[in-house]
Amino acid sequence: MRTIMLSGLLLLTGILSCSAKTLKAPKANADSIAVAQRTQEIRDSLNVIMDKAKAGEASAMNEVGTWYYTGKHVSQDYAQAYEWWKKASLKSDVRAIANLGMCYQLGRGVERDSIDAVRLYEKSIKEGNSALLSQRTENASESAFDAMLVGDCYENGIGVGKDYAKAAGFYAQAAARGSVDGMRQAGMCYLNAKDNTKAFQYFERGASKGDLSSEYWAGKMLLGGMNVPANKQQAVVYLLKAAEGGMAAAQTEIGTLYAEGNSVTKNLAQAAEWYRKSALQGNAKGMWNYGNALKDGAGITQDYDQALFWMSEAAPQGYQRAFKGLVAHMDSVGTDPFLNYVRGMRLYLVDGKMKEATEQFKKVEKAKIAEGKIMQMVVLASKRNDKSNAKKAAKELEKLAGDDAEAAFYLATLYETGNGVGQDMAKAVELYRKAADMGYGKAQSYLADIYYEGRGVDKDLVTAVSLYQKAQENHQLSQNGATRLAECYENGLAGLPKDKKMAESLRKQKSQDNLTNLLNTVGL
Repeated sequence: MRTIMLSGLLLLTGILSCSAKTLKAPKANADSIAVAQRTQEIRDSLNVIMDKAKAGEASAMNEVGTWYYTGKHVSQDYAQAYEWWKKASLKSDVRAIANLGMCYQLGRGVERDSIDAVRLYEKSIKEGNSALLSQRTENASESAFDAMLVGDCYENGIGVGKDYAKAAGFYAQAAARGSVDGMRQAGMCYLNAKDNTKAFQYFERGASKGDLSSEYWAGKMLLGGMNVPANKQQAVVYLLKAAEGGMAAAQTEIGTLYAEGNSVTKNLAQAAEWYRKSALQGNAKGMWNYGNALKDGAGITQDYDQALFWMSEAAPQGYQRAFKGLVAHMDSVGTDPFLNYVRGMRLYLVDGKMKEATEQFKKVEKAKIAEGKIMQMVVLASKRNDKSNAKKAAKELEKLAGDDAEAAFYLATLYETGNGVGQDMAKAVELYRKAADMGYGKAQSYLADIYYEGRGVDKDLVTAVSLYQKAQENHQLSQNGATRLAECYENGLAGLPKDKKMAESLRKQKSQDNLTNLLNTVGL
């Protein structure tokens, strides 16, 4: 890919036509005096610019960055150029922002990063650098990078009006130069521009290069109903490749095909497994479908606790109305044990009505659903319960904890606090470990805290970090756990590589009680 210098951005202002260090020796005294005077003027001008830069003037800082980048007036030093441009960019100098983008694009003065380069170029354009957009537009036919940049500007309305057709044209130029990203994005923009025939052509080209998104969309279109000839056999091939490559949306789609027996032999276990993989990646539809599979025991062991958890994770991403509809439907057709479970959880967690919650959980138990008995004991052990009997609750949970992660977890909390049983940290750790090993995310997070603090066990950051990571994968990393894991990444603790970006991402994580929030929205 050919890259070009940013037009007008890396040139000095024109008032200084030569460098003081390159002036030729004078031939005569009069000339010598004139040259000396001119040399001093240049030095004075350079000093003025440098003083302004040091004082924080954005345009001066941008110009000093240019000196260091080009090696004019100073020794060439890309790192120094980057630092001066960074300072100027913080004062919203659009030229400096673009120059920073160039540093990232070419890897000069900073580690090469095309994503940051595009982000900075687009920020510069958005803040008024129309010259940069014009320059990159002129170069688009010769540079896949520039074609992608301009295409993205038209697709998202950055410095220009949104225009999917124009965006597609620029992405197509990138595709013509072999850019797989261009193939995919051209397909997406043609799809948005209602030109499905061209969209499919570009998705097929991307799919032939192994692009997961292109495989997914080519498969979706071949399933039928998208104005291209249907070919369900080839659709499954494309979708399965994307799913096996780790694309969450494709995993959900394949799960649905298995669940419905559409173009493949119906297999509920396969469906549930694909939904699980998608859910763990945070795909909303995957989480919702996995929750329903757990609710119904469709191809997987029935588990109301995890079913409601995954539904609550999907709810903030557009599935709150679907949950309300599910509850309303169950209510309209008669008694449903999952409806009783949801009612019981609302009464327990939101309303604090222990007696009424227990009655609902008894109905769940009557339907031979394990969570019915477990939650009765949780309510019975609760100190918010006027008729609390933690000793009885512990005995009943002990019977269930052998093969039930949720029961083992709640029993562990009783041993940790000494509620209804003698306080026994070793026993608590054993039970937390049992639940954690069975994949129960909440237990993984609790146990990680214990090892991180050395509470009742030898402090072990390696074990703590491993457990925090597992809880994170299961979407049940606590806010406290996220903060501690961030510290480990930031300082390279427990064998982790130092990773400030990961640490920053973890600190931004806001722990939300999605379950309580969801239950609050449902009138029961």
